[in-house]
Amino acid sequence: MNTDSFAQTVQTFGSDATHWETDRVDEIKTWIKTKEGLRIFQEEKELDDYLNMVQPPACTGLIDKIQTVIANEKIQRQLLLFWRVSPWISAACVVFGFCLGWYQNYSDYANTQSYFSTMFDNFYEQY
Repeated sequence: MNTDSFAQTVQTFGSDATHWETDRVDEIKTWIKTKEGLRIFQEEKELDDYLNMVQPPACTGLIDKIQTVIANEKIQRQLLLFWRVSPWISAACVVFGFCLGWYQNYSDYANTQSYFSTMFDNFYEQY
């Protein structure tokens, strides 16, 4: 273990040894005994102590309200986008349907000329 890996481990898991999720706990404790390791460990301990002093907000409903506002705003933006884009999508579908119908009608008319004239040719020969 070097200084960087020690610092990364202590900064990731904090100064409490019970939170260290590694199998190198003995190496970390050995590094704490060195001068550089003690300095890094003390900085992390001060940060952990400060963060433990900070209390969560007293109004727990505030977080729910903020999440609700964010979700509603997202839904409103999606609806606005839908209402802006839907006429163009509808118009494109109408044009595509008209073109497809026009092409299908033309090909059906072309096929009916030969289909209906030859459709019953072999019918009477079977009986």
